[in-house]
Amino acid sequence: MNSGLKFDEQALLNFCSTHPTRLIKRGRPLFYQGEIPRTTLFIKSGVVKLYNINMNGEEKIVGYEGENGLLPCEWLFGRSPVSLYYIDTFTDCEVYSVAREEIINFINSNPDIGRMMLNRYVSMYIGSTMHLHALEQLKAADKLLHILQYLVLRFGKPVSKDNYLIPLKLTHQEIANLVGLTRETVSTEIGKLKTSGILAMNDIHYVVNTDKALRILGESDFNELDL
Repeated sequence: MNSGLKFDEQALLNFCSTHPTRLIKRGRPLFYQGEIPRTTLFIKSGVVKLYNINMNGEEKIVGYEGENGLLPCEWLFGRSPVSLYYIDTFTDCEVYSVAREEIINFINSNPDIGRMMLNRYVSMYIGSTMHLHALEQLKAADKLLHILQYLVLRFGKPVSKDNYLIPLKLTHQEIANLVGLTRETVSTEIGKLKTSGILAMNDIHYVVNTDKALRILGESDFNELDL
């Protein structure tokens, strides 16, 4: 049992764990854009990547989904007949395969699960608006700071006062794909952030000093934001 889960999250995990499980290595496709899913996938562990491919064949990352996520959510809840995005495993993942009707019935019959799902998707909505806010920035440095802020709020784990580790193995190219910059520009700006003490490395993961980052951005309101 994952003792870190809330009661309603544990209940959903317990329900899904009675269904077939799959262990999937990093970088494998789960759904293709336009695919009609045959089943819903519940993420027991790991992180997946949602993305589009533009006219130039470039990958543009829409976002990430992690533990206790349901895929593809737009199909699961009847908002689209197909998967709207490509979805690949970003890390090694363990997923459960659950029939859509079963999981919808389970959610509808458990008000606590429904409220938990509402809170989860409100958090995802806020995260999406933060991603858009990063894309709207004119300067590369501001784009990078805003997307790091989003990743900290979405996935960050505290390692010391004001320092949060982003537990994703993000290459410069993947960060570039998140904010519409070139890899070279991201590499240059990351170097500047390291020099200024805003960004550090822990093994192969980024550690962000949120106090310094927010002071540069002038957005202290985000101090109390919880995703």
